Amino acid sequence: MCHHSGADSWQRGGMRIPRGAWMAASIVLASCGTSSVELGQADADSATTVAPAPTASPTTSTTSTTEPASSTTSTSTTSSTTSSTTSTSSTTTVAVSGLVLDDEGVPVNGQTDGVLITPTGWITPVLGTTSTGWRVWTPCGNEAELQDGRLIEGADIVLDPGHGGSAEPGAVGPGGLREADLNLEVALRVRDRLVGAGYSVIMTRQTDVRLPIVTRGEIGQALDPIAFISIHHNAGTDSPSTEPGTEMWHQIESSDSKRLAGLLYEEALSALSGYDASWVSLEDAGAMSRPNREGTDYYGVLRRPGPVTSVLAEFAYVSNASEEQLLGQTEVQDALADAVLRAVDRFVETDDPGSGFTLDPIFRGYGPSGAGRTDDCTDPRLQ
Repeated sequence: MCHHSGADSWQRGGMRIPRGAWMAASIVLASCGTSSVELGQADADSATTVAPAPTASPTTSTTSTTEPASSTTSTSTTSSTTSSTTSTSSTTTVAVSGLVLDDEGVPVNGQTDGVLITPTGWITPVLGTTSTGWRVWTPCGNEAELQDGRLIEGADIVLDPGHGGSAEPGAVGPGGLREADLNLEVALRVRDRLVGAGYSVIMTRQTDVRLPIVTRGEIGQALDPIAFISIHHNAGTDSPSTEPGTEMWHQIESSDSKRLAGLLYEEALSALSGYDASWVSLEDAGAMSRPNREGTDYYGVLRRPGPVTSVLAEFAYVSNASEEQLLGQTEVQDALADAVLRAVDRFVETDDPGSGFTLDPIFRGYGPSGAGRTDDCTDPRLQ
């Protein structure tokens, strides 16, 4: 079986691999069972699958994820398309005896290795194998046994479009633009840029569905990528500013996370500053960290991916009418995607430290974030 680990294809033991050799490795992985979720159609055509390929990404938008995914085609510059399957096997949901849970009944992150893309398009971290298939971590944090799917052992980048589904729209602009929809639009464009540059990419969601933070974080850990980037847009201030209030949140204990946040801040701020808008911002906008009561990372999308280099991007304020109008334009979404690609390239290829670091951020409180609760979550049909 071919093995692909994004981290291994980039740097080990402090040795940086030249871009040319690293991109060649990305091309080789097309013959090692990659999915059209990761790469374009040309690569997907040559991929070796361990089971029928997924029919689609999930398409439900309800609070629970009970509806089966319908067949869709992704809008991608790399012509990513879906493929069909004739599998009729059913999912066996297993009691959580195999999953380690915390005191709140939430699965503990770090239990899986690789992901299985199910025939219905869901990304499920792999807990282990059975005589006929795999034990997986379901979208709602349960355990299930699957007989069909496509095994992905690693990815260079995991993109996490924040929020999703009717119950988690995120911030909503004065004109009705939902943050969840905007996050997804930008993430899809980022994916296309990264794939076009030779990176392998997995997205935690590709349509408007709810996915608990604990599962998003586990997908990140299971794939051991170069970076996990959670894409968001902000709300909460109306203080006028002469420049965008871009915020990049990094992990407290990770110098790589801090550096990537600084690079993303530079590139995103530069991209947005080229547009005319009535910007709003908090006075400490920049690249920064936020602790919880225990002194670890406040945000679940930084805490739950664990050792994986992770950044939470808050590009601009969708709650501000002027910025909402700007962010709704495809030209601006494309500019943000280009900015992320530049930042990732610099993170991989150079020693640039990044900038815009806020050393003493405003205290924002200790409210709940990223608890990972899977309450009111019903697992979808996985195959």
